Amino acid sequence: MIRVVLACLLAVALAGVVFPAADAARADATTVTVGTMANDIAHAAASLAATEDPTPTGVAGARRYVTLDVPTGSWRTARISRLVIRGGDGVELAATMPSGPTVVRRVGGPRIRVAGDRLVFHPGEHRLRLSLQADTAGPVVVVEPA
Repeated sequence: MIRVVLACLLAVALAGVVFPAADAARADATTVTVGTMANDIAHAAASLAATEDPTPTGVAGARRYVTLDVPTGSWRTARISRLVIRGGDGVELAATMPSGPTVVRRVGGPRIRVAGDRLVFHPGEHRLRLSLQADTAGPVVVVEPA
């Protein structure tokens, strides 16, 4: 009987050590995923700005599409409750996880303007359309939902 009680206590102690470590690993994997999404957007924007000519506002021009897979939570990644995309000189992604802090990743690149000042996405798959346009300050990559 004592062996059974000791085995149960050992199992509980191991679970107490393993579960927080697993949560930390999922949060780290989600941080890497957010960085990868920011890099994908920045790479598509840089490619668009380097190889195409800007068009006036309202005229369809060259475009690139990027698909974002915002984690819904699994044994590998933590759930992102909200992903915010902002522009500027490059792109900024801010991911809010319910169980932890907000992860912010900024990747430099061409000037980016996000439709509506910022885009907010929830878990799931989302498609973005990047287009190169001209405005008074020069070429700008416009990011909007596809």
